[in-house]
Amino acid sequence: MYLPLKDLEKEHSIPDVWKDAICEVVIQLTKDNFELHNVSEYIALQSSDMAKFNRENVLEYGCCLKALSTECWERSCYQWQGNYWDLIIDLCTVEDVSDLVLKGRVYPIVSGYKYEFGMVYVP
Repeated sequence: MYLPLKDLEKEHSIPDVWKDAICEVVIQLTKDNFELHNVSEYIALQSSDMAKFNRENVLEYGCCLKALSTECWERSCYQWQGNYWDLIIDLCTVEDVSDLVLKGRVYPIVSGYKYEFGMVYVP
């Protein structure tokens, strides 16, 4: 297990220390909980309108989301932005790894990390 790097120059694969929180969010999305109700206090949406936007994007995409596969993790990445890490998580559908991604930010805090999730969209 490695810790996240504060590297402004390049992207890196998602560190294990973040995977449980990211998996929790994706599982909530598969259950149509785009508002992220009843998740860890360290997980939030970047804005209140994000849930509606994300639900519409997934419905428009036309497939159901499923839990992240090994291939999704291999294609996902993060990069340090000076005060936080930017995340891009490739999402899976019942068919395979999709074109949909989940954007997010991870902030270092004294007790660990705070996660803010943004758009689900096709880049």
